[in-house]
Amino acid sequence: MFAYNLLLLFTVLFGFGVCEIKKSKTNNIIFLSVLSLVMITMSYLRAGSVGIDYKQYADYFTQVRNGGWSFLISSANGYRIEPGYSLLNYFVSLFTADVHIFMLFVSILAVGLTAVLLYKYSPIPWIGMFVFISFGFFGNSLSFLRQSIAIAIFLFAVHFLKEKKLIPYILIVLLAASFHKAMIIMIPVYFIAHIKVNWKSLTAYAAITALIMALSWPLFNFITKYVYQYYATQEGLYYMLGRDWQTATIPVITTITILIVKNFILRRDPKNVVLINFSIYSGLLYIMTCQHFLFQRFGMMFFTSAILLVPELLASVGVESVQTDGNSAESLKAYKNKEQKKKALQERRQTQTQINTHKYIYYYATAAVLFVGFIYHVWILTQNRINLIPYVTFLTQK
Repeated sequence: MFAYNLLLLFTVLFGFGVCEIKKSKTNNIIFLSVLSLVMITMSYLRAGSVGIDYKQYADYFTQVRNGGWSFLISSANGYRIEPGYSLLNYFVSLFTADVHIFMLFVSILAVGLTAVLLYKYSPIPWIGMFVFISFGFFGNSLSFLRQSIAIAIFLFAVHFLKEKKLIPYILIVLLAASFHKAMIIMIPVYFIAHIKVNWKSLTAYAAITALIMALSWPLFNFITKYVYQYYATQEGLYYMLGRDWQTATIPVITTITILIVKNFILRRDPKNVVLINFSIYSGLLYIMTCQHFLFQRFGMMFFTSAILLVPELLASVGVESVQTDGNSAESLKAYKNKEQKKKALQERRQTQTQINTHKYIYYYATAAVLFVGFIYHVWILTQNRINLIPYVTFLTQK
């Protein structure tokens, strides 16, 4: 656990010291660049035992390397319907047979795209990167290669979803689906992501969730008969097993928290309703995960948007949320009338009180995010469901 805990500690200290004390775009770039380099290096150096799916993807890379283009277009290619991932393997295999170099390229995509996303669209990039690590998304990128790349690509579509720009949204979703076909479900999401969050929509979501859970086995049998026959096998049935309630705890707590403060988030930007709905979907899917593990795969797609939503939450309660009158900053000497001067002074004091209050709220909320993130981070590592521990490098592995 030491390597991952050290990474998280470095993220907090470096992020707070560089990005929080003196906020600037330049400092954000420095932070994101340095931290991305650290994570990419960790990903590149990891041994084949780190990440439960590492060997599966390493073997596939070797198959592509040995089989070449003819293997890529043959029925033997298990990822033929995911051409983005197949082509990534093929192009890397053209100049190296070293699987570690391939893993380096995967990490550059998963981590690098996340860093660019946070720089472009996050109000507090260092918090977004903290969530990326502490909520297990970086750890997932060490094992779930296809899904991690696909999600990193898809998150760029959220901007176009907010702006209701269908064509660029669909194009990005299709690109993401070329790395993991399950991302195709994000196309119909476009038409529901702007639904207002109120008791009516929440009741509808809850009812649909209950219905799916009640009919899960008939739906599973129907789908595996006509579409995904693989999941009807013994290995596929593993995904129909349930997870323990702890698996859903943090996603559900995140959803509840977001619903409590949703008015602040929407006041900052009404288009954030998209991210709020994503949080609701993830919370419900993780509840369903307690019945069938399969739902976690879809829940993760929505839950990863927390790297954008949590910074929005903090920004919505921060100093920037205080509405100030531009005239309040003017010199009091501009007022000749004593009553006007007294009123202006009173307004300035009220504004300063509001600013100070929101500073405290922001720092308390940030501390809460760091605490919850650390607890979740430790729990994920302790469970070690995807073999992240022990972290060893291929240079030192015997």
